[in-house]
Amino acid sequence: MGAIAALLLLPLPSLAHHPLGGRVPVTFAEGFLSGLGHPVIGLDHLAFVVALGLLAAVSAWGIAIPVVFVLTAMVGTGLHLAEVTLPAAELAIAGSVLGFGLLLALKNRPQSAVIAGLAAIAGLFHGFAYGEAIFGAQTMPLVAYLAGFTTIQLTIAIAAFWIGRQLTQRTNPVFVQRAGLVICGIGAAFLATTLLETVLPV
Repeated sequence: MGAIAALLLLPLPSLAHHPLGGRVPVTFAEGFLSGLGHPVIGLDHLAFVVALGLLAAVSAWGIAIPVVFVLTAMVGTGLHLAEVTLPAAELAIAGSVLGFGLLLALKNRPQSAVIAGLAAIAGLFHGFAYGEAIFGAQTMPLVAYLAGFTTIQLTIAIAAFWIGRQLTQRTNPVFVQRAGLVICGIGAAFLATTLLETVLPV
């Protein structure tokens, strides 16, 4: 559990704010840096990617599940750039954290194909949110941004995958279920906050 907590919390001090202060990237380097930063700006995105990696560790499809997610996240970003609106995106993102935490906490999980399908749907919404930071950018920083957020998400997911595999092979598999409960708590908190902001906008 300590390893997962470290994975969730370690990047936050250095990347707690947008790397460019909300400014649209104009160079390749700025685009890549922005892409690296966006998936770990919010604990909800980060917690989801960690959950994804842990689920991959206990699923037959393995690392293919995070790959499905990052590919559909790029599609979601493309939808945002094309000005196609996905309804209730923030609610869907918070719900995905809670949902994947629940999947981790279950003893009997759905088949890998079902988990991959859910990851694909979640990817659309997470990617849609990522698109906000790059909206209006030129081609070069846009490509760099996509490369950056794909790289960081795969890196985090693979790290969680490796930790999950090591701990479930060496210790009791209940570790993954406990991690799922922690992620459930994070998801529930974000979902409650998002619902309150929807019902009672500031």
